[in-house]
Amino acid sequence: MENIEINAIRNLSYGLFVLTSRNHQQDNGCIINVASQITESPYRIVIAVNKANLTHDLIKESGIFNLSLLTEECTMETIKHFGFQSGRNVNKFANFSDAQRSGNG
Repeated sequence: MENIEINAIRNLSYGLFVLTSRNHQQDNGCIINVASQITESPYRIVIAVNKANLTHDLIKESGIFNLSLLTEECTMETIKHFGFQSGRNVNKFANFSDAQRSGNG
């Protein structure tokens, strides 16, 4: 992990996350609830994502992903947006104005 936010990893705990990835044509994200730090040197985390999800395929193809922890203030609309529809049928980022691109794309 080249661009590590150390405090984020150290504070990683149980919760809901938006897992995102992209290839050359498409961005996608899904809701997951499994992410945990497994080593400190080097820093490594483990995530679990359903193999049927488009996000899984994008991660497998690109080798990159981003993980965003959802706060308690997260709205049900955000959870529905990323978790209750498939990126195979809907462009989840088409009308999502809150997205910011990270250093890894």
